[in-house]
Amino acid sequence: MNVSRRSAVIGSIAIILSSVLLLSLAWGMQHAAIANPPLLGRTAPLLAIKPLSGDVVRVRELQGSPVVLNFWASWCGPCVEEAGVLGQAFREGQGNVSYVGADNRDTDSAYQSFEKTHPHPYPAGPIVLGSYQSYGVAGLPATFFIDKQGTVLASFVGPLDRRTLNHYIELITR
Repeated sequence: MNVSRRSAVIGSIAIILSSVLLLSLAWGMQHAAIANPPLLGRTAPLLAIKPLSGDVVRVRELQGSPVVLNFWASWCGPCVEEAGVLGQAFREGQGNVSYVGADNRDTDSAYQSFEKTHPHPYPAGPIVLGSYQSYGVAGLPATFFIDKQGTVLASFVGPLDRRTLNHYIELITR
């Protein structure tokens, strides 16, 4: 095989492998549901937030209602993107679901500034009891779907779109 033909074959293989890798990554970004075996099927860990209103919201006290628990931060671009989707779902009241936004590793001023420019229509604030680590959060945004008995049924990492959010809401409202 001559050198130019060999180079063309190697180049073609590299392009095919790169394409497969990029398509796999793109699919993974679109379907970033995580399996968090330590949590799935278990009672949600203790967690409480303190919104600007000052009233502490404890996730376990919401038992009796399905809960969408979203971990976010002011410095997280995808969190801003996702906030509109979660806010709209909350305002529409789909499935009588409670929403909680757990601000993750922000300063007080960054949190307050975020709430002024992108206010959450549901309770959102810094974590004052428990931690993001107890939920196994490694990247933001991360959302946990908790049924009315307080059991974590699913989790998702990355910005939720409406279709994906609706899918998970169906799981916790059955």
